[in-house]
Amino acid sequence: MKVNKLSEIKEKSFDDLMKEVVTPRLCTICGTCIAACPHNALILRKESFKRLELHELEVTRDIYKSIEDLCEKCGFCYYNCPEIMFDLEKAEKEEFGAVARDELGHFQKAYMAQATDKKIFKNAQCGGVATALLKYTLENKLVNAAVVVTSTEHPAWKPKPTVITNPKSLWKAQKTKYTPAATVIGVKSALYEWVRFRIAVVATPCQVRGLWTTKISPKGYSKIFDSIKLIIGLFCYGTYSYNDLFIKFLAKKHGIIPSSINRIELDTEKIRVYADNKLELEAHRRQLRRYLRKSCKHCHDFTNRLADVSLGGIGSPEKWTTVLIRTERGRKVFEDAVKERYIKAKPLSDGALKKVKELVRLKLSEGITD
Repeated sequence: MKVNKLSEIKEKSFDDLMKEVVTPRLCTICGTCIAACPHNALILRKESFKRLELHELEVTRDIYKSIEDLCEKCGFCYYNCPEIMFDLEKAEKEEFGAVARDELGHFQKAYMAQATDKKIFKNAQCGGVATALLKYTLENKLVNAAVVVTSTEHPAWKPKPTVITNPKSLWKAQKTKYTPAATVIGVKSALYEWVRFRIAVVATPCQVRGLWTTKISPKGYSKIFDSIKLIIGLFCYGTYSYNDLFIKFLAKKHGIIPSSINRIELDTEKIRVYADNKLELEAHRRQLRRYLRKSCKHCHDFTNRLADVSLGGIGSPEKWTTVLIRTERGRKVFEDAVKERYIKAKPLSDGALKKVKELVRLKLSEGITD
């Protein structure tokens, strides 16, 4: 659906969002609808994140009733939903001046990189570049808050959007969670609860689409996007419900208790789970096929086309991060971080870039589901 003018907007509400996005399981759980709600009605959907017996998208009768009691039918949730209002062509023209012809989207340079901080590097999923960039921007006052995803302790590994202002706390956000987090809620929290107006955010493609929708939708909640000074985008294969991945697959099927897990690695072929500091499970990715969230099967953005800097583990050697520099502000932050020795980087080879492109084509054609 594309709506270009305010005059074209029809009266919509959360009821319509339920019918068109939530019930058909197209919701990516980016959190934009919650962040855009001026009445804080949708904040009650947090209940579905806290209750282990529920999937993240499950809006039960009691949750729905709570939303309805507060809903003013303003339509902000509907018109800020990227599944309804996002327009890639419009966003790329606004950011880059033209629609990208390359399957990777617009990018200026490609690197393989590592964090130089030993603690960050040791605790990293691959090269620790996202954390190093956040450390650089916070310590040099380029931003005054970073929105990241940390894990709850009870239950273990459940993702939680978190605002960080002290670089020493960044380690809490390291390691990929593989379950959806409503990151845009964290941006709203940084803006209104922490009163921060220069924000860096680490986000998946669907969350970045949510941020961009607040800018390009005719009823967009633009204060959200205007507060962002740096978008660090992650490559993304897709996500799994916490209940499916951690409870059904790992705990019940393989006997791995979430609180014992130190690290999860998920690439194009294997899932590896480390518990109590040893490899506990190595299985083919196809075992997770049935658990891939439906909304992820409809997503074709593997490399995060609208980020300032895109990061992933594909293409680079082990313990290195692949980096795509997309915007001018992304280029300046990255190159200055290299100059100040927060990061070390080497140009990415054509062969490595080819591997990334192969995965992009795969996701464009059929989705990464097996």
